[in-house]
Amino acid sequence: MDISLNGHNAFLVKTASGSVICDPADEAEATFVPSSAADDTVITAILQSKPRASSFRNQVGGKDTISHPGEYEIGDLGLRGIALPANPESESKKTITSFRIDAEGLSVYMLGLAKSSPDARTAQRIGSVDVLLLDVARLHMDVKELSSIIGALDPSYVFVNGLVAGSSEPGEKLKSLLGETGSDQMNNEPQLRVSVTRSSLPADRQLVVLRPRA
Repeated sequence: MDISLNGHNAFLVKTASGSVICDPADEAEATFVPSSAADDTVITAILQSKPRASSFRNQVGGKDTISHPGEYEIGDLGLRGIALPANPESESKKTITSFRIDAEGLSVYMLGLAKSSPDARTAQRIGSVDVLLLDVARLHMDVKELSSIIGALDPSYVFVNGLVAGSSEPGEKLKSLLGETGSDQMNNEPQLRVSVTRSSLPADRQLVVLRPRA
């Protein structure tokens, strides 16, 4: 399994069972652009944490776009949409959708654009995860809450975005998160792509900063 960014914000999860783009910010990020002619990535689905339509699954640009809670199987790729409150301070029942991705014996959890931590019951539904994807660039949560989520889900890898556009420097929120989690940016050189396998999972949690393709 390879984890990278597609565009500046969206996570790209590439597996032998299929590939997904997580929460593209715009149409450009929703369309995979290979970095070389040899890249064989085929996008299986686009995952959106903000529900886009009344139907659970629809087509956008010829790709399955999923934005509602539920169990989905696309080929050999297992996807589970898990609802989180859209606004925890409101009485509204509106939700956003986080996603668990299962492939190659690994589980990846995309928090999406949540505004609050999963409660204990939701954390049980999420289950054990190997990889956590945090969109630090767009999440409206303070770093203490993000650190709490990391501790509660206890993944082996935490992949984050949040570099200042056009540079390799962390934005203010990413810098704060690195400090909150005790990560030294000097030891977290931004990575273009990271390959993850069950056998390569680290004994101690690693926070990895991803950089977009040039």
